[in-house]
Amino acid sequence: MSILSDLRRRALTKGLFGGSRVWLFLGIAAWSFRALKWALRPDPKTVYKGKLLLGETVVITHEPALPTRRQRRKAKKSERRSRAKAERRSVRA
Repeated sequence: MSILSDLRRRALTKGLFGGSRVWLFLGIAAWSFRALKWALRPDPKTVYKGKLLLGETVVITHEPALPTRRQRRKAKKSERRSRAKAERRSVRA
């Protein structure tokens, strides 16, 4: 959690419900900052804008994310294990 989220939580409990004016004003400032940040967020990026003619279609796809380092290590480890298991089976036979 960020510092501002902790501040907002404490301001809500100690200021609004607890009666502390200092925490109330800190909470008002923190919530105002959050509201201002939300109001000034950038607009969504337009990737394509155009008219479709009769018979044209648009295909929207989502490419899967690249595997993380942890996922790559885990896959490599399981591959090594399965290879070793296959070698043990071939030695027995």
